Amino acid sequence: MIYFLTGYIAFEEFILKFLPVSDTLYSYLRFLGEILIYVAFGKLVIHKLYRGIPFVKTAIDLPVIGFYSVVLLSILVNNSPLMGSLYNVRPLARYIVLFYLVVNSSLSDRKIETFLRIILGIGIFQLTAGLIQWIGGPAAFDFFLPRESTLSIGGFTKEYRLLEVGREIGSIYGTLGDTVIYGVFMILVLIVYLSRIRRLEYLNLLGAAVLFFFIARSYSRAATFSALLAGGAWYYFHYGWKKTLQLAGVTVVVFGLLLAVANPFNLEYINPRKARVGLVGNVTGVFSGDYVRIAQKQRLGALIGNVPTVLVNKPILGYGADQNTTIERLNMSQRSFLLKVLSKEGFKDVYWVAILCFYGILGLGFFAMIFYKLFRYALNLYQRSVSTSSLVEQTPSTSRLTQQVAIIMLCLVAVTVFLLFFNRTLEFRGYGFYFWLCAGLMFASDRALPRYKPLKITL
Repeated sequence: MIYFLTGYIAFEEFILKFLPVSDTLYSYLRFLGEILIYVAFGKLVIHKLYRGIPFVKTAIDLPVIGFYSVVLLSILVNNSPLMGSLYNVRPLARYIVLFYLVVNSSLSDRKIETFLRIILGIGIFQLTAGLIQWIGGPAAFDFFLPRESTLSIGGFTKEYRLLEVGREIGSIYGTLGDTVIYGVFMILVLIVYLSRIRRLEYLNLLGAAVLFFFIARSYSRAATFSALLAGGAWYYFHYGWKKTLQLAGVTVVVFGLLLAVANPFNLEYINPRKARVGLVGNVTGVFSGDYVRIAQKQRLGALIGNVPTVLVNKPILGYGADQNTTIERLNMSQRSFLLKVLSKEGFKDVYWVAILCFYGILGLGFFAMIFYKLFRYALNLYQRSVSTSSLVEQTPSTSRLTQQVAIIMLCLVAVTVFLLFFNRTLEFRGYGFYFWLCAGLMFASDRALPRYKPLKITL
């Protein structure tokens, strides 16, 4: 089941487009992957309870329980609409379930390795699809374009199409249905690819450069900068902070020269959705004075406007889990620092701030703790895998695999924390699924994990 979903999620939009079904059925079929996760997890729970097999303990159990306890408390205290709250929580919750499904599935090293190979295989296919779109022009673009449809459930309307605000001219999106999702998914592929590199040889560097180019070709600036961050994080864990500082210094100098030549601070920002902009100009454009002024009404505005508004009015539990109600209450706050009237569009762009708005400092604290615990566990696992004692206890192949999954999560956590300042990355199917899959594989690779006391239920 997990094998199937790993291969299916990245192609979901493309596969469903060609099914001879109505738009309504097409929209409901997009819940298939989610339903399969819950079914598989339910079967696992029943099997373990019936057989008395203990569940695996992980480092993030308490933060996860704490976070969802705060979510429930925020809903009750703020009297948030139940359907809207569930609708808002669902995209993140579904892959937490996947995480526990993977952790408790007793995966062998061979199976873990197979999952990583599937991700790399999907990455190769996405590169090919992106190349076809880039070279093929409008005809190729239309061929991969998702089916456009609208679904209304419980008073909520969901539109399925490529980017509600448009597509950057010249961008690619593979089969993932969205340029931003394509960019962040390819970051994940880049990290998995880098984890398998033992030496910086020319072919390895060429492969990384190709992946980076296609990430940049998504025209997602957040993804492009995150790819650099992922490479820097991988380099640090392999070569230490001194060489990483040297590399960072060279990168800053090169980027500074590009910035000075391509887009000085006094130039006007050009929106790549309205006019063709080169890859370099697309990235350096965010440093123009004009873009900074625009950002004050967007992501930067969320940081300097939404945050103090929440802290002054509803600091502990936020405004509630329902997005629409939260937006209304923020706009009507007695003491407001908002730089604009908030609307649904773009509200979750700074996801860290959105979590603060929904669940307050308490919810944000538990949410951040999940990432801290993941990072600390991955770092500990990585250090154990490279130590002399670990190498004596384990076979070389097992030790190497443990290093791989640990370094993948170290880089993924660093990148995800950064990305969540720019979009709701973990709610994207093409990223959230694979992030929590890799997190689960990391814990599954550690054979020394403790277990809870077994509980047997006879049916």
